[in-house]
Amino acid sequence: MSNWQSFKKKHVLLMNAAFTVAIPAAVWLIMELLNLAFCGVHTLNSTVDYTTLMRNLVTSFCFALGLNCNLPVGRMDTSTGSQMYLACIIGGNIALSLNLGGIGVLVFSMLFGMLAGGFVGFLFINMRILPMVLGLGISLVYECISFSMYNQQGLNLFGKPGVSILSNWGFIIVVTLLVMLVMTYLFQYSGFGYNRRAIQGNQKLAHDAAGALVAIAGVFDTAYKSSLVPVLGMNSNSTVFANMFPMAVGVWLSKKSNPVVGILAGSLSVQFLILGLAKFTAIGVSDYMQTCIKYSVWLIFMIYRMNEDKFDHIKAKHARIALARKTRAQRAVAA
Repeated sequence: MSNWQSFKKKHVLLMNAAFTVAIPAAVWLIMELLNLAFCGVHTLNSTVDYTTLMRNLVTSFCFALGLNCNLPVGRMDTSTGSQMYLACIIGGNIALSLNLGGIGVLVFSMLFGMLAGGFVGFLFINMRILPMVLGLGISLVYECISFSMYNQQGLNLFGKPGVSILSNWGFIIVVTLLVMLVMTYLFQYSGFGYNRRAIQGNQKLAHDAAGALVAIAGVFDTAYKSSLVPVLGMNSNSTVFANMFPMAVGVWLSKKSNPVVGILAGSLSVQFLILGLAKFTAIGVSDYMQTCIKYSVWLIFMIYRMNEDKFDHIKAKHARIALARKTRAQRAVAA
């Protein structure tokens, strides 16, 4: 066993932490070099970039974590996008009407998110409707409800008293840490987490948690854009598909950490990629081309993930061949 292999074996936790941190760091470094070479600016070029990164990170992290709640029990809940719209529009407007400010908007949206997600879980557990059929059907129903309320205006946070806290760095960090602590406990130390890893998880609780998480994501996304306009025709699913990329990267990274830390690192990696690509607007790269590049990277990543075992097999084969050659050479010298 080489010194490096011995070191890795003795310091497993350190190596796993280094691997989890290395991926977002590598993405940032690649985008930083590309931005400097072609655009003449840094990826994080101003305080605006840092604020944008933080808000988009908590949005992406919470939504991807919400998607991951149902994944181990064999469900990809495609209705989470419509749950976000329903929870934020109803919960947010109720909080604003009560003059509860940004914290009230967040809390009420989470409550309605839990109700929306819990209803999906209730239907799935008791009716056993096919997950894809249930997700699409619920998306249509929730979108229609969201669209029909508040004169089709959705949720508008622009100029509302007390909502500026949703753009505060400190508040965003506190919410992110609280989400990490609560979800780490649920996933790693609670009975729900044990059953979840055994692929027999409490599906009702999984849907409740997913609804609350996507509501948090929706609130911070609305704070960034100032408003949330209701949609129809399953257009809410675009939010689901957009957050599958960070979720996929996070699930891959979680093999060296845990699902919460892995998805946070995956979301950070994707946000560095998006922020770096946005800098190319200055040299004429359109938003459509940036989106094409982003999803091309996702496709390449998924191809690698689906064939990772083959790459590991090839690597192990080369290691065995090298060991056999080394052993043969040693025997030849001894002879």
